[in-house]
Amino acid sequence: MTRVFFCAFLVAGLFNFACSVLLMRGLAKAGVKVSFFEIRWQVHKHMKTYRRVTKETSGKVAWPYYGYQVSLAAMIGFGLLTLYSYGQ
Repeated sequence: MTRVFFCAFLVAGLFNFACSVLLMRGLAKAGVKVSFFEIRWQVHKHMKTYRRVTKETSGKVAWPYYGYQVSLAAMIGFGLLTLYSYGQ
């Protein structure tokens, strides 16, 4: 089971990274100054801004916002499950 949880952790991490890039691109298109060099820190810094910008432009929050949050929770969960199953 450890391998399955670890593979799920990696898939969630890749999806999280893809959502991070989409978030940063959306903010850059909206005119917000972002730095792709520090992508992991910049996403957390601009989450509220991304939510506000997408809500103003389309009337609803874009899916990468929720995808980022769900994949982050999945990474934490699968990481803990991997460590737990590794210990057994």
